[in-house]
Amino acid sequence: MAFSYRLRHCERRRFQIPNLKSNMTTVSITSHETRSIGFPLKAFEDPRFGPAVHARLVKSRPDWRDHSPWNKLLQLYCRCESIQVSRKLFDVMPVRDSASFNTLISAYTRGGHRRVMEAFKLYSLMREDDVPPDKITFSLLLGACARRSDLRLSKQLHCQAVKSGLASDKFVGSSLSDTYSKCLILEDSIRAFDEIDGADLVSWNVVIDGCARHGSKDHAVRLFTLMRRHCQCPGLGFDAFTLTSVVKTCYNPCELVLGMSLHGCAIKAGLTAETPVANSLVTMYSKCEKGMESAKRVFETILTPDIISWTAMISGFAKNGLGEEAVGVYQEMLGTGARENDFCFAGVLPAYAGMASLEGGRQVHARICKSKFGLDMSVNNALIDMYFKCGNIGDARSAFGTLKLRNFVTYTVMIMGLGQHGLGKDALEMLKEMEDHDGLEPDGVTLLAALSTCSHNGLVEDGLCIFNSMVDGRRKVKLKREHYACAVDMLGRAGKLSEAENFIKESGIESEAFAWGTLLSACMIHGDSEVGERAAERLKELQPKGDGAYVQLSNIYAEKEMWAEKGDVRQGLDVSGLHKETGQSWVSRSPIIST
Repeated sequence: MAFSYRLRHCERRRFQIPNLKSNMTTVSITSHETRSIGFPLKAFEDPRFGPAVHARLVKSRPDWRDHSPWNKLLQLYCRCESIQVSRKLFDVMPVRDSASFNTLISAYTRGGHRRVMEAFKLYSLMREDDVPPDKITFSLLLGACARRSDLRLSKQLHCQAVKSGLASDKFVGSSLSDTYSKCLILEDSIRAFDEIDGADLVSWNVVIDGCARHGSKDHAVRLFTLMRRHCQCPGLGFDAFTLTSVVKTCYNPCELVLGMSLHGCAIKAGLTAETPVANSLVTMYSKCEKGMESAKRVFETILTPDIISWTAMISGFAKNGLGEEAVGVYQEMLGTGARENDFCFAGVLPAYAGMASLEGGRQVHARICKSKFGLDMSVNNALIDMYFKCGNIGDARSAFGTLKLRNFVTYTVMIMGLGQHGLGKDALEMLKEMEDHDGLEPDGVTLLAALSTCSHNGLVEDGLCIFNSMVDGRRKVKLKREHYACAVDMLGRAGKLSEAENFIKESGIESEAFAWGTLLSACMIHGDSEVGERAAERLKELQPKGDGAYVQLSNIYAEKEMWAEKGDVRQGLDVSGLHKETGQSWVSRSPIIST
């Protein structure tokens, strides 16, 4: 009734739709009597135009068998975001084809959860009306499944696409590949891509990007190689998006050669001027290459660096222990007028934390408070960590207290920070709060932080209780070498060196160098030369090119004034050709700290 009232209201007001010249961009609704209604595309922003056009169309007495004018009117309502009016028009349309259904399905899939479910109900109605779905129908619905990570509906649509003979279409196949990738089923994503008949550049990009997001370097590189060999595209058969996706899979030093090869591909294809490609190369070099020389050279070639470019450089310097350089780039960025986003804040705070620059960190905190990222979880996690590393426990607690939402990282940072400042009991209370108050099950990293806390605060019984809960399956966390190392360190720091040695043998980690290195460090603390000698011998066998066993055993002998034995160890170090690493000290030149 309300719908009819709006039409009558428009007629009473005699709403006039302006006639437009032929050279203007228009959308026309034409009946069989050749009457036309034209209006500019900006009319989509005015909700009054829909009812006005609708009234004009009804008065023109169109051919009810003609889909076109009704579909265009439906599109107009949908683009004006009048979804309820769109549905009412759809329900009274005299004829409906696949375009009618696709228009309304597209509008529904752009909405929230309820509207997305209406899209699937509309698809069911489409099948009941014997209107055959086309490639656009499946692409729209699969896109909705991808956003919701709904694997069950995705498989049902895949089945119906196969029955309709559309699974090999490049639009449908690309949507299937993307959906399976976002549902974390990479093998099915690749299989759906393999079924595409005549994959185009978009299809290749979808599957390669899916492999990159899953961290599957081998699949991404294999598909990239096949693409260059078979894809008949301009240039070398790939674009900036393709190259950016593949470069993202290079994040370890052992993948530097591959990253440099991809850099060469970018140079040959003339894509190095593309900012996204340059950004990915900066990130790759900062992760794969020691130092930041190559990353700096790539960054300097970017004509218009965006916030991603600056953030990549800042994070790269910070992660490589070059805090001063990271802060320098950050200040240069602010000098250009660029403003931080959440990733930039989370990237620069570790630089100040690494330099223990409390004043600089507080300045960044002030900028965070003035920005819209004050409640961002990753930013606040970095902020808490910065305050702990700068020795300001009070501000770290305050930052934690302001958070309404907390995740695993938040609690891990708090547990580690409190533990490192001698507040072991408070750290374990934080672990309990995590489980009881927020209902979060600690993961392996959080429990590692708890074990480290127990180790540094002499809470042996509490630490062994946590460790045993992981061993007997009470906590669904797989034990890793770091957990064993913490257990050895905990026993060693408490002076239970024989127990620590037996633990290494009984736990099946006797062939691991980290276990004996941890035990040797504990022997140095307590001056136990007997256990230390055995630990040093095992460590030298497992790490013949390491100097740690010699240096630590030498220090044990020196502490006990066993000068002859110390001389023998130092002579053995010289004979082996190894050299003790030179230490460094920090000198503060507020607010910058130099080494």
